[in-house]
Amino acid sequence: MHAFEQYDPDNYSVVFNGIPIEGFAEDDFIDIEFDSEGYQDQIGADGHVVRYKSCDQRATVTFSLMATSPSNKLLSFMYNADIKSPNGIGVGALLIRNTFGATVFMGTKAWIQKMPKTTIGKNMGDKEWVIRVAKLEAFIA
Repeated sequence: MHAFEQYDPDNYSVVFNGIPIEGFAEDDFIDIEFDSEGYQDQIGADGHVVRYKSCDQRATVTFSLMATSPSNKLLSFMYNADIKSPNGIGVGALLIRNTFGATVFMGTKAWIQKMPKTTIGKNMGDKEWVIRVAKLEAFIA
């Protein structure tokens, strides 16, 4: 018997620093990339290989929002408050999860790396928000 699966992009939920993110762009709307490999290896002059664990779990999360998304305003406020305050007010938790599955990405220390590029033209375009995460935990299912 063949298994049948169904995918619905609406099943993904993103909450950043207490703000539910909404108004995602068409096509790809979340991109997650870890900075380092989980394990590295090194070879000695005699051919001896050693594998060692990397403790670097930093990641960059980019999400694309429509220009009309209400989340753009909230993220802008958060970024500007973070830049203007000395205490890291813009650092908070990031949670990305599939509400009908088991896929989860979460980190407790995340911040907006920079404001999105803005292009003004005939079409409204999208806003790409880049979030840095100090330690991102992932479970993909």
